[in-house]
Amino acid sequence: MKKFKKMTGTFTFVHAADVHLDSPLGGLAKRDKAFSGLALNATRRALANVVDLAIAEGAAFVVVAGDLYDGTWKDQSTGQFAVSQFARLSRAGIRVAIAFGNHDAESRITRHLTMPEGVFGFSNRKCETVLFEDLGVALHGRSYKDVATLENIAAEYCPPVTGMFNLAVLHTALEGHPDHARYAPCSVGELVASGHDYWALGHVHDASIRSEHPHIVYPGNTQGRNVRETGVKGAMVVRVEEGVVRSVEHRACDEVRWARPEFDGRQASDMHELLSGIGGVLQEAIAGAGDRPTAVRLHVKTSGGLQNKLLADPDWFNAEVGARAMTVSESLWIERVKVESSEDAATRGLPPELIELLNGALADPDCLRAVEDAVAPLVGKMPAGTIDADLAPLLAAASARDGNSLLAAAKRAVEASLSVDA
Repeated sequence: MKKFKKMTGTFTFVHAADVHLDSPLGGLAKRDKAFSGLALNATRRALANVVDLAIAEGAAFVVVAGDLYDGTWKDQSTGQFAVSQFARLSRAGIRVAIAFGNHDAESRITRHLTMPEGVFGFSNRKCETVLFEDLGVALHGRSYKDVATLENIAAEYCPPVTGMFNLAVLHTALEGHPDHARYAPCSVGELVASGHDYWALGHVHDASIRSEHPHIVYPGNTQGRNVRETGVKGAMVVRVEEGVVRSVEHRACDEVRWARPEFDGRQASDMHELLSGIGGVLQEAIAGAGDRPTAVRLHVKTSGGLQNKLLADPDWFNAEVGARAMTVSESLWIERVKVESSEDAATRGLPPELIELLNGALADPDCLRAVEDAVAPLVGKMPAGTIDADLAPLLAAASARDGNSLLAAAKRAVEASLSVDA
């Protein structure tokens, strides 16, 4: 048997969650071949960074609070990679405790590879307790059997073990979160009243400390997966002295960073001035990511004739921004450019009769049906599953027979083409 580190009452552990191993990162690899090499293995490198962190910090153990995997494996390499990383921890004398969540529930992951010595997976039938007696630690947890685990499983967690540091591992949305399904619902008050010393949570991808007495902590995910998951992603390093949590520190483990910078170009006199300002914003984005490969969704505000020019030919403007990004950093990729339009600016210079005609089209049910009927045969010829709402919002609208969105887009195109700068 391997000898693990003995640190009774005083030790360090790493709390991670939502690794989503081999998640495709919002389709980055499919969208841009040049960036795909940087993004393809980002979740794997993030897990390796968690392992590096645990070894560097002399951690006694690592906790993974759900969603180690992103779903059913495409092949065995996903599981093999996880085993290889946990084997590194085992060789370093560091144990691992894993609770599986909704993405890697038993109903989704039907096969598991045998883990190295010192790696413990919590049961999905009921809460169970794993004792690290040499550390004076009792870990309590339960994995998901089904994806939609909607019952309050925290209510049935094992009670604290007297005389030990009690750490409970739970994949939950607590009272709810706008970006995550309400799985394993419970309240902060319930967890506080449980008597455990530390609740290691997962499921919510934003790092936060919901309570300090006791500590109830989300580490966030280890790697941002899409443009909604911006900022630093990583794991928590927790130091315990004589059975009391002394510090909880978030550490970056991500390999690719997402950013959503904004640039107010309403004062720009021409395209050169606009692009110069955008370059400065992109430089700030890559610097803020610690020079990591960074995917950017840029929001631009403009006005007058310059705005009309951008709205009339968005593909050209996207190419201009992409070219400017290349001058800033080879590790910078433009995921999307959004030009915030102003109704007043878009219609400036149009005759009142034309404005009335365009507005009337939006309210005309016969016009709406005509547009939907005209577009439907074209959409029907497209292969199933090829329409991406982020990349082609108008195609997605057409597929959903959303005539209102199609008419609104057509109205903007006419305004941009015909209006003149005042």
